Amino acid sequence: MASLTSVLFLLSCAAFTLAAPKDGISPKIIWQDEFDNLDEGRWHHLVTAWRGGNDEFQYYRNNRKNSYVENGILHIRPTPVNEELSDNQIRYGTIQEPGCNMEPCVSVGGQGDTVLPVFSARLMTQGSFSTRYGRVEFRAKMPRGDWLWPALWMMPERDVYGGWPASGEIDVCESRGNRPGQLTLPSGQSIGVDLAGATMHWGPDYNNNRFMMTHWESNGPDLSDDFHTYEVEWTDTHLTFRIDGREIGSVYPPDGGFWQLGGFQGNNPWRNGGRMAPFDQPFYIIMNVAVGGRFFPDDARSPNGRPWNWNSGHPLQQFYEAQNQWKPTWDRDSLQVDYVRVYEV
Repeated sequence: MASLTSVLFLLSCAAFTLAAPKDGISPKIIWQDEFDNLDEGRWHHLVTAWRGGNDEFQYYRNNRKNSYVENGILHIRPTPVNEELSDNQIRYGTIQEPGCNMEPCVSVGGQGDTVLPVFSARLMTQGSFSTRYGRVEFRAKMPRGDWLWPALWMMPERDVYGGWPASGEIDVCESRGNRPGQLTLPSGQSIGVDLAGATMHWGPDYNNNRFMMTHWESNGPDLSDDFHTYEVEWTDTHLTFRIDGREIGSVYPPDGGFWQLGGFQGNNPWRNGGRMAPFDQPFYIIMNVAVGGRFFPDDARSPNGRPWNWNSGHPLQQFYEAQNQWKPTWDRDSLQVDYVRVYEV
C-alpha cells in the first residue's frame, strides 16, 4: 500500500484459503496468530505523522481506540481526531503521539490546513517475524465507509537490492471502503468495497516500477458483509494470489527473472540474486487502515464528490470540514482480522 504509484491503480487485495492437503497431510503452519489477545511482542505499531507516500489523512498511533482484540478478532479502526481534540486544536494546534518511531512525529495545523484529521493504526511483524516463501493467509472482513483504505501486505525485512521498489513489495489485499456503486471510474466500474486487488511492486528505481504487470483485480460482493480469506502462495518459482481459494493472478518469472520480465535496460540490481529476485528475501507482514489520499483516483465519481481538492492547498481542512458527509457512511469502520497464518510450501 505503500507506494506513491499506488495512486494510479486499484491496489492489491488477494484472498486466501487453505489449500487441499497433499497426500492426506495438512500443510505445516510455521507461524500464526489467532488473536486471543493483541501481542505487542509480535505486532509492532507504526507511530508517525508520515502520510504513507500517498498524501493520506491519518496519524498512525499505538492506542487501543484504534487497534484492539475483541472476541478473538483484531480490529483496526480509524477515528476522527475531533473525538479527542477541540476544533481550535485541529485548526491551529499540533499532534504528537507518544512512542513515535518514524519521522515526522508532529502534525501541525495552521497556515491554511489542519492537523491530520484521523487517527488509525498500522501493525507489522518487522523484527519479530518474516518469511521467505510460504503461503500467507488472512481471514478478514473489510471495513465499509467512504475514503477508507484497508491493506494486508508485506515488505522486505531489509532493502537488500536497494530502496523502493528495487527490493520489492507484496500487496496481498487492498480495497476501498466506499459502498458498491458509490465510487466508480468513468467506465462505470465500481471501485469501492466490492473490489479487491493484488499487486507486486518491483523495478530498479521509482520511475521504473512494473507493478501493472503484476496487478490483478476481482469484483464481487460487499467485502464488509462477511469474512473472506486472502492469500499469497510464494515459492522459488512463482507467486499466486487467491480470494476464498479462487486464483485471481499468478506470476512465473522467466529464466532471466523479473529483470527480463520487465524488459529493463542498464544496471540490474538483482544480478546477484536468483530468478525470483527481489522476491527471494524475507518479508514481514503489515495490516493497516489508511484514510483518503491519492489511492482514490482523481477521475473517480461519487454521489457527493470527493471532499478534497489537491489544488486547494488545504485538503486536510476540506476533509475535516466534510465530516458530516463521510462519517455517517462509516457504519462498519473496522478492518476485522480473524487470523493470520503462514504455511510451509
